[in-house]
Amino acid sequence: MRTTAFSPEQIAALSAPLDRAKVQTRSQAGRSLAYLEGWQAIAEANRIFGFDGWQRETIAVQCVAERERTLGSSNRAGWGVTYTARVRIRVGDVIREGSGAGHGIDADLGQAH
Repeated sequence: MRTTAFSPEQIAALSAPLDRAKVQTRSQAGRSLAYLEGWQAIAEANRIFGFDGWQRETIAVQCVAERERTLGSSNRAGWGVTYTARVRIRVGDVIREGSGAGHGIDADLGQAH
């Protein structure tokens, strides 16, 4: 069994702490949540593995909620939607899967999606 599929430089980059300047935060339900934006995660994968050294596949996307809601302090009519997604990342023979959720809010239902 191979002990590692990555170069020493890749292992060092993967083991290093994230640059805090690249980590975003948001408040939700009275808690502060830290996250990487999707484009930032892609940029990091390109930096570590090379532009053509990894693959991402969206396995499933599902709308789990769609409802009318009020928007902002003006209480304008609008929409809220929530999606879940499952993705697969492949670097050589190493495969990892994960899931996440995303939310959209807009006055126009199509734009919320």
